[in-house]
Amino acid sequence: MSHETLVLIAKSVGPIWMGGFLLIVLIRAYNPRRKAEQERIARSILRDPEPEERP
Repeated sequence: MSHETLVLIAKSVGPIWMGGFLLIVLIRAYNPRRKAEQERIARSILRDPEPEERP
């Protein structure tokens, strides 16, 4: 295979591959069945830390 052939394959398959990946990410992110899990995860990083005891 020549360099030009590899470049042509990469330029034609790469955007299709990345578009498919983007589609999968968007479907998983906006799937209504995953909303409860996503809310739980979002709130887990907002929890207040334990209050420190001061003498």
